[in-house]
Amino acid sequence: METRKIQLTGGSTFTVSLPKRWAKEHGLESGAQMHLYPHSDGSLLVRPDPTNNGEREIALTVDHRSDEDIVQTVRAGYVSGFDRITLVATGGIDDSQRTAVTRTVDGLVGLEIVSESRRRVVLQSLLDTSDVSIRQTVIQLQRITLSMHENAVTAAINGDSELAARVCNRDDEADRLFGMVSRHYQQSLSDLQAIDQLDIDRPSIADYYTTAQQLERVADHAEKMAVIADRLDVSAADTIPNFDSIARSARGIVTDASSVLLAGADVEMAYRALDDRDTLLAELDRSDKRLYDSDSSDQHPAGLLLDSVRRTSEYGGNIAETMIQRAVRTGSLSE
Repeated sequence: METRKIQLTGGSTFTVSLPKRWAKEHGLESGAQMHLYPHSDGSLLVRPDPTNNGEREIALTVDHRSDEDIVQTVRAGYVSGFDRITLVATGGIDDSQRTAVTRTVDGLVGLEIVSESRRRVVLQSLLDTSDVSIRQTVIQLQRITLSMHENAVTAAINGDSELAARVCNRDDEADRLFGMVSRHYQQSLSDLQAIDQLDIDRPSIADYYTTAQQLERVADHAEKMAVIADRLDVSAADTIPNFDSIARSARGIVTDASSVLLAGADVEMAYRALDDRDTLLAELDRSDKRLYDSDSSDQHPAGLLLDSVRRTSEYGGNIAETMIQRAVRTGSLSE
């Protein structure tokens, strides 16, 4: 790191000299034009070249890629923050691959197919970063996730196949929201102006990303419980007498922990969530023992239900730990 003193030039202009070695390494000479990017966190980025107005493009070769490979490739380009993604195959893109592209695009917020030919497909993000609220997106993800979890538990208790199917269908919605949060988080790490357009600082968007990641994992386990619900011979409540109670406790841990970030709750809620997690994990251990000491024909699927509740409480604990770190970082716990 080098330091420079601010100079006053012409009575009205502040100037700061550039390190000579850095300027020479970048081929800069007197009269060269510089590009300045002021940020809301007080930093000022200086670059000798523009950034293409913030639009990022990439061309990806998909020759001989399977449909699943193409799905992962498109998702990676989107989440990495590219605004324009061109898929190229010299031998041509077949119908199956095009269907995979279309299916993937339908699952990503703001991404559209803007042109197609035999050898290429061009995708464009139509999202306006300045119109995106990371906070509202994560709040929406939290609501969907907790609703999925509650309905999955109800389906397992009541043997409701239709409700279980609705839970599974909503997982795509949760994935869409998490994908959008991931995209903007990645953009904030590489795009010079994205963080200001999102009206958020980098540490905060990292907290939202971490929270969204844990919520998406809760949604995955809600889907898993919904699938297991169809395999049970009898009600989950008969196999695991306290199932509704422990599942509700797990959701409470997630709610309390995420409320610190999403509802402005005191950090004490995060500490309480960690205490509740530890208490619930001990109860889950007892439930596991009772289940495996029983002769229930649903022993294995019921065990998987308990594991999903355990994972849910642990994901809530991960959010709580992030919130405590946030409080320490921002000085909320200082005297």
